[in-house]
Amino acid sequence: MKQLRKTEWRRGYPIKKNLALCAWGVLALAGFAGILARPENIPSLAACVLALAGAVLSLPRLLGYYRTTYQCLPALNRRLTKKRAGGAARM
Repeated sequence: MKQLRKTEWRRGYPIKKNLALCAWGVLALAGFAGILARPENIPSLAACVLALAGAVLSLPRLLGYYRTTYQCLPALNRRLTKKRAGGAARM
């Protein structure tokens, strides 16, 4: 497991995950701030609504990427995931 973590850090996956989360946060914050700041400016309001919609629609994909534990080994990631296959609980 130590070697896996070294490989993850060597390829920069933890940094990429955090940068993606920060970019999403800036997008969502820009959408909210634009809507609250100047609601009388229609083109600006439309751009802010589109930014906010983009943030909302991209959230599930971003969370799936952020929760993936081993980006460097997808086969191992499928085995060590916390999700149950098919929704059935194993006994």
